[in-house]
Amino acid sequence: MPKQYLAHRCLIAPPHMDDASFTNTVIYLARHDKDGAQGIILNRPSDVQIKELLNDLDIDADHVLPHAVLHGGPIRPEAGFVLHTGQPTWYSSIAVGENVCITTSKDILDAIAHNEGVDNYQVALGYASWTKNQLEQEISRGDWLVCDADMDLIFNLPYDARWNAAYEKIGINRGWLSHEIGHA
Repeated sequence: MPKQYLAHRCLIAPPHMDDASFTNTVIYLARHDKDGAQGIILNRPSDVQIKELLNDLDIDADHVLPHAVLHGGPIRPEAGFVLHTGQPTWYSSIAVGENVCITTSKDILDAIAHNEGVDNYQVALGYASWTKNQLEQEISRGDWLVCDADMDLIFNLPYDARWNAAYEKIGINRGWLSHEIGHA
């Protein structure tokens, strides 16, 4: 049976997650293959607004709506990523799902600043990463739950509603989950 990779799916941190970097998070997996996985935390807004970030990059951002830059994960917090809808037409954009791409390109930031060509986007600094077979081991131990990604979860829901929404997608009430696996 071929291995199932989880790119374009979301990881949901269980209530008992004790790693502060991932407590109560939903992570969009932008890559998962034989070499490992990488994702962006979808529900950790920073205190930095996208307009501030763009202005820091000398991009005039007068047309930008007030959205927060996400804490995308603990790895390379200085590195910027943009999840966006549409096709991978931007420099270095990679299609992850049918209508979701990820890029590290500055040209998409110019487009966002001028309200051109990008319907939905999330800007994040940093990412989460797993080495070869690490994510599979963590999932098998119950360290993560998995749900399908959708546009609301990635782009539209308020950040503080995304964790509960991810649980609802898999039909689980968080109150049902025990901190101790295997005990009745």
